[in-house]
Amino acid sequence: MKSLLGVVKYQLFGGKEPELNNEDVMDILREAKVQTVFLAAFPTLKDRLREQNPAAYLQQQEFFLGEIIGNTNNFMEHGELHRLMTEKQIPYCTLKGMASAYYYPEASLRSMGDVDYLVREEDFERAKKVVLDAGFAIDHGDAPDSKHVAFKRAPRSVWEQHRSFDTPGGAVGELIAKEIDTVIESAVPITLDGAVCMIPDTYHHGLIMLLHVISHLTSEGIGLRHLCDWAVFADRLGNEEFVRLFESKLKQFGLWRFAQILTLVSEKYLGISHKAWADNAEISEQLIQEVMEDILRGGNFGKKDMNRYREIKYISNRGERTVDEKHVLRQVITSLNQKIVTDYKWIEKRRVFLPVGWVAEGGKYVGLLLTGKRKNRDTAAMLKEASSRKEIYSQMRLFQVE
Repeated sequence: MKSLLGVVKYQLFGGKEPELNNEDVMDILREAKVQTVFLAAFPTLKDRLREQNPAAYLQQQEFFLGEIIGNTNNFMEHGELHRLMTEKQIPYCTLKGMASAYYYPEASLRSMGDVDYLVREEDFERAKKVVLDAGFAIDHGDAPDSKHVAFKRAPRSVWEQHRSFDTPGGAVGELIAKEIDTVIESAVPITLDGAVCMIPDTYHHGLIMLLHVISHLTSEGIGLRHLCDWAVFADRLGNEEFVRLFESKLKQFGLWRFAQILTLVSEKYLGISHKAWADNAEISEQLIQEVMEDILRGGNFGKKDMNRYREIKYISNRGERTVDEKHVLRQVITSLNQKIVTDYKWIEKRRVFLPVGWVAEGGKYVGLLLTGKRKNRDTAAMLKEASSRKEIYSQMRLFQVE
């Protein structure tokens, strides 16, 4: 929605207050919720809503206050994490939430969720025990090959302890993995709204954000909050500083073009200052528009269309987070083969038996249909949407070194 973009732009980067119809206020707020940018929208709209519909205003204000309380609690928990890890002398680094909020003009404008943090492999079990001793219980992910373990504690605490990130295969993936290995040792302490914690330095935060956005982009999709996180970060850095920190590395990782695209979208729709490093004659205005439309269509983590996660097998290579120019039906075959060799290890070295895996997977699918656990509907619409998304994402050339 163009109106929501105008509101968020004004709240994050200032300028002229957007012209709005009072009748659109509730629609804007509903969209802000599914895009997880309600905290950046409500302050601009609250007076209009109070005059127009006092009852609705009270409801939305209650939701706003609940979000603020959630953020405050999240900041306190980051402080608790810092205290626990520091007391036990376990090096760590928080990721995403508070690290992203640090770059906002006001930290409270960034909606917070889980407490995500990274520890070294050799400290993983010890750190897990520290969290369990603090009253948490394991929610999921407690397996030797899991990249993270999630904890819960009543009434609303959710922490995720990471040991690694999603990276592509091959030489590029190895290069990125080496960079991630230095996140903890280069982390810096910050104090935000009274909470002390360790966050990635500027370079590692930018890299982690790009990897995080790609992880969701190539599955259920990203929401406006992801774009805002990048926009406030990119806007904070001067042209020379960004080039010095990122150009050489991101070109090695096949991510420079992707960083340019996100920045050009942020310039056009959120009004960040012009970044000369993002200029690229090969990135069309149409692609910039299509990326923005894709973000608004899906909502944060695909909230507006639950089919988006099912579309992943038509879009990206399983586990690789890469998107090539294969037709969606060829992509299905590739994704199916990747799933088979993952689920049936004995076939990995005997690929002549792949047809056996096709039969097994087909039988599973038919069983889900017959039991009603999988609904066979809107397949044509899903294929069309997947094809559209794949065409957009393939132009990003993710992890393709040029």
